[in-house]
Amino acid sequence: MFHSHVFKALTAAALVSTLAVSVAQAQTEIRFARFFGSCDADFANVTDPSSATNECGVITALTNKFNAENPDIHVSTEIVEWQPYYEQLAGRLSAGDVPDVSVMHADVLGEFARRGLLLPLGADFEAAGIDINDFVASGRENVEVDGEVYGLPQDFISWLWHTNTGLFAEADMLDADGNPIMPTSMDELIEQATAFKEKTGKTYLALPVDAASIARTFYTLAWQQGGDFFPQDTRQISLQSPEAIAALTAIKNLVDQGLATASTDSSTSTAAFQQGEVGVLTQGTWMIAPFVAAEGNAEMALNDYGVYPLPQLYAENAQFSAGHTWVMLKSEQRSEEQRLAALKFMKFLYDHNGDWALAGHLPSRQSVLDSEAFQALPHRASIMSIPGNARHHPNTVNQQRVMFFTLGEELSAAVLGQKPIEQALADAENRINAILRRAR
Repeated sequence: MFHSHVFKALTAAALVSTLAVSVAQAQTEIRFARFFGSCDADFANVTDPSSATNECGVITALTNKFNAENPDIHVSTEIVEWQPYYEQLAGRLSAGDVPDVSVMHADVLGEFARRGLLLPLGADFEAAGIDINDFVASGRENVEVDGEVYGLPQDFISWLWHTNTGLFAEADMLDADGNPIMPTSMDELIEQATAFKEKTGKTYLALPVDAASIARTFYTLAWQQGGDFFPQDTRQISLQSPEAIAALTAIKNLVDQGLATASTDSSTSTAAFQQGEVGVLTQGTWMIAPFVAAEGNAEMALNDYGVYPLPQLYAENAQFSAGHTWVMLKSEQRSEEQRLAALKFMKFLYDHNGDWALAGHLPSRQSVLDSEAFQALPHRASIMSIPGNARHHPNTVNQQRVMFFTLGEELSAAVLGQKPIEQALADAENRINAILRRAR
């Protein structure tokens, strides 16, 4: 016999299940494609980005926070490896498997926009309350193509001079404010590095020469001399200029004289810096938060950490810059509800631009860059000049990511003595121009 109380209980359970299904059906799901790795083991349920010390933790916490505050929308994260990200994205576009919001490096955005693969977002940003006039000038250059905005600039990435200030004190190389003395020419850098090694017994500079790292150092030194990689037009690179030769020669001389350690694995250079074996490490903005944490780790020998822009060694204070942006790839499958939900998520990321900067990157919004909250973060005041001196290729240059790694391969070969400098630059120029010809 079927008892009434059992029937009532089952009816109530069915009602709850039906309501749950209705809520789930009412929820708009959007897909968020990004790299930065996976850190669910530590941040799967974290909604406070201030507890994170790296890119993965911050973006995971921010996504969790958005989902918690917007029960009618669910952002489903799709994590892709950094290196093959764009090859996979191209394949997904061909298959019609298109995420709703995607991370995109600034040096790739222009080509995607010109190929008609991105939604123009200027009018949508205005409607959503995203002020494009608050974008730092160099960041806006990255996302604007033919007068239309195609992405939300999220940060500035730059190449920095990370210092073990304790070793500089040991070498008696601190200024009146207790900061490491910055060389103002390549000759001064060599003199300082030589004296540093004599006084501390340690190498002055850890210099990663993997393709990405050495390309950033090379670009900075060439741009500081006023070098122009595209003197004719953006379809043909020039790498055999006096500025390019001088930049690569300077890097190789530091290594050949034992004043810099060259490692094709950037993690080796990073480990040497954290263990107090070198005075300076050239590495990116994304390492600020991890190094701040390492400074407080008793197992590390990073004594009194400091960070600065790369020294101005030539006439111009140019600094290599890049950046991440958020974009919406075109999709015939995306519903209007998903498009609006994606814009709401982008507005959330815009509002939390300062939180994203916790990992070390400089914010792309001038109001956040100028804020007391941002400038109060560790070491940010030391790198505030970078956005004003940011230098990058114009977004009319195609195949910038491929070009970047191709150049780095040849530069690394020269520094490691596998090729003469002139041959490496000529080979890089020929290889890159072949790539650019195919991209026309």
